[in-house]
Amino acid sequence: MTRDVHAEPVLATTRIQGDILPGLLKKNELLLFFRIDSAADFLPFLKGLPITSMETVLDQRAEVADRRTRGVTALIPAPGLNVAFTFTGLTKLGVAGLSGAPGLAEFEAGMAARQAVLDDPDPTHWRSVGPERHADGVFVLAGASRAEIDDTIALHLAPAGANGWTVVREEAGVVRPDPVHGHEHFGYADGVSQPGVRGTTPDGSILTPSVDADDRPEQGALGQDLLWPGEFVLGYPGQDPQLGETDPDFARPGPLSVPPVPFMDQGSFLVFRRLAQKVPEFDASVKALAKQTTGADAVSAELLGAQLVGRWKSGAALELSPVKDDLSLAEGTPRENDFEFGDDREGARCPWAAHVRKAYPRDDVRHTTTPSELEVAHAEAFTQTHRMMRRGIAYGPELSHAEALSGHTTQQRGLLFLCYVSSIAEQFEFVQQAWVDAQDFPQVGSGADPIIGQPHPGTLPFLGAAPFSEDPTNKPQLDVAHFVTMEGGDYFFAPALDAIQSL
Repeated sequence: MTRDVHAEPVLATTRIQGDILPGLLKKNELLLFFRIDSAADFLPFLKGLPITSMETVLDQRAEVADRRTRGVTALIPAPGLNVAFTFTGLTKLGVAGLSGAPGLAEFEAGMAARQAVLDDPDPTHWRSVGPERHADGVFVLAGASRAEIDDTIALHLAPAGANGWTVVREEAGVVRPDPVHGHEHFGYADGVSQPGVRGTTPDGSILTPSVDADDRPEQGALGQDLLWPGEFVLGYPGQDPQLGETDPDFARPGPLSVPPVPFMDQGSFLVFRRLAQKVPEFDASVKALAKQTTGADAVSAELLGAQLVGRWKSGAALELSPVKDDLSLAEGTPRENDFEFGDDREGARCPWAAHVRKAYPRDDVRHTTTPSELEVAHAEAFTQTHRMMRRGIAYGPELSHAEALSGHTTQQRGLLFLCYVSSIAEQFEFVQQAWVDAQDFPQVGSGADPIIGQPHPGTLPFLGAAPFSEDPTNKPQLDVAHFVTMEGGDYFFAPALDAIQSL
C-alpha cells in the first residue's frame, strides 16, 4: 500500500490559527486570560489583531529549517499571537446557536463543572483560571524571548481598558534550557509522541511527510501514525474507529468532524490545565520506592522513574530499552516513537500504568493480554480517535540545589498543559477519565497513572515491571504518592481567522 496524498484534504492554512496543527514557534509563552467588559469596544479591536495563521507558522518553520541546513543557528524573530474563547466569551461576542448545540455540552459547562468526571480538586481552591477567576478568553503569545512577547503586547494588545477587556490571570511558560530543552520539571522529555497529520497545503506541500513512504506509508516519522485532520480541526474528516477490521493502515478517512455551529468551521477546542509539580518530593519518593523492589527485578531509582513515566529522561522508550537508557533511541532520534506494546502484553518491560502507556496505549487491548489480530486492529483504530495535539510548556524556575537538598518544594513550578481537539468529550475527557484515572486500564490491576492521575487521597496503586526476568509474577505492587496537582483550567475555542472577521 502506498500513501495517496492526493486523497488527503487541502488544509485552509490562511484560516486556521497557527498553534493548532504546526504549533507556534516558542521558547517563551504567555497566556493572558481576559474578561470582555465591552463587546462593542472589543470586537473592532479583535478584528484588527494580527492573529498568526497556520500559513505564517509553516513559513517560519521553513525558514528555520533552511537556516539550519546552512549552519545558521541564530534565532529568527517569530512572534506568535493566537486567541481562543470560553463559551461565555463567544456568547458575549454574539455567536448564535451555541446553547444546546450537539457536542458542546462540556464546552458550555466549563472545566470546573466537570470536576467529578475528571477527578479534579475542588475548583474553589484553584490558583489559576476557574470559578474564582473566570475568563472569557485567552491570548496565546509566543516568542523566542519574553521581550519579543512584551513587544507584541505593546504593539497590538495595549491598552486593554480602552479596547474593552481586562486581564484576569497570567500564566508564563518557558522552555527549559539545554540539555533538558523540551523536558518537564521531573526531567523527562515531554511531547515526544505527537501525531502526524494527513493533508497538504494549498501549494501542494505535504504537512507531515512520510520518512519511509515505501514500507510505512501510514506513518510520518517512524512510529508516528498519520491521523486525519478532523481529529484536531472541525470541518475535515477524522479517524474511523471501525477501520481496524478492513484497513489496518487507517488509510481511509472517517466521518466528517462537523462543526456544531457554522462559526466553528476550521476551528479547534483548546484545553488548558495548570499542573503543579513537586520535584524534590518526587525525586525522594522514587528513590524510596526503588528500595522496595527486591530479587531478580530490583531496580535503581533511575529505572523506577523511567517505569513511572514509560520513558527514560532522554526520551528513549522503556519498551525499546527496558533496563538501561539508550541515547540512540532518545528524543530527536529516528526511533524515538518506533514501538508498540504488542511485544510486551504482560507489561514486563513497560508497566501497564506507565504514563506514556496510559495516555497513548497504542496497540494495547483492554482487559486481555492474548488478543486476536482483529482485536488488536480494532483497539488501535479506537485509540487513534482519542489523540490530542499537545502544546504544553514548563513554568516556574529551575529546581534549586537548596530545594533538592531539603527535599521540599519552595518555589512554584510545573506544566502549563494545552491541547487542541475537535471533541472535548471524546478526546481530552475520555483520556483523563477512561485511561489515565482508571485503575483497571489497560489491564485489571494496572493502577492509576502515577504522573497525572487526579487526585486520590493518600497514595496511588501502581503495578511495576519485571524487566530483568520478564516474569510477570515478579512485578512489584507499589503505592505511589501524588506529586502533580491540577490547579486550574478551562475549555476554550480557537476560531478560524475569517470566523473572527465575521463577528
